[in-house]
Amino acid sequence: MNPAPARRKARIALRLLAVALFGCVTWSAQADDAAMQQLLTDYLRSQTAAEGEVDISVTMPAVAMPACNNPRPFLPGRNPRVAGNITVGVQCPGDRPATRYFQARVNVIADYYVAARDLMPGDVIGMADIRREQGDLSRLPGNVATRPEALVGMSASRRVAAGRALSESMVHAPVAIKRGELVRVVAVGPGFSITTEGKALNAAPLGGDVRVSTQEGSIVIGRSTNENTVTITR
Repeated sequence: MNPAPARRKARIALRLLAVALFGCVTWSAQADDAAMQQLLTDYLRSQTAAEGEVDISVTMPAVAMPACNNPRPFLPGRNPRVAGNITVGVQCPGDRPATRYFQARVNVIADYYVAARDLMPGDVIGMADIRREQGDLSRLPGNVATRPEALVGMSASRRVAAGRALSESMVHAPVAIKRGELVRVVAVGPGFSITTEGKALNAAPLGGDVRVSTQEGSIVIGRSTNENTVTITR
């Protein structure tokens, strides 16, 4: 793992901690824009999850704003990621206005993954089926896959053309048990193990819950432990 991103985040955290500890500092009238801009830039950089080259531009208002005591940056709403055009807020306790908003642009140049071939629904994805590329994540879907682990071993849920960026919403855990197929049902508990057969009443991925109609006529619920076995633990 590259230690540079960790060191960078540590430096930013120290700066933000200093602001929190010495919040009585008031930005001077002329230095206010530059200082606030740096504060917001450091804050947004600390909130950027992706590892890569991050470029942040904070737009300051054309009209000078009143000085802000103890500025506390925050991200309004639920931001799935810090990338692209975003709004960042600052709380100024005791000042007027007490909450201020600024516009920013965050470009994140990082690795992401595309389909190396045409993928069809149900295809189980291997390393040969994906290709790493690099680009600005702000111009890609919000849940674009940036780690191969999010794709390898998963099943394509739709057709994906070769070269298209892969998002985590395009894949799902592969089906281990199909609805209507015969399965082995194993009930285990302290000191006993019982095996019978039955028919799966629903499809499920590995580790998913399966309702089974047993040969004895009862309906039980267990967990898929391989392609044809449902295990019930007592």
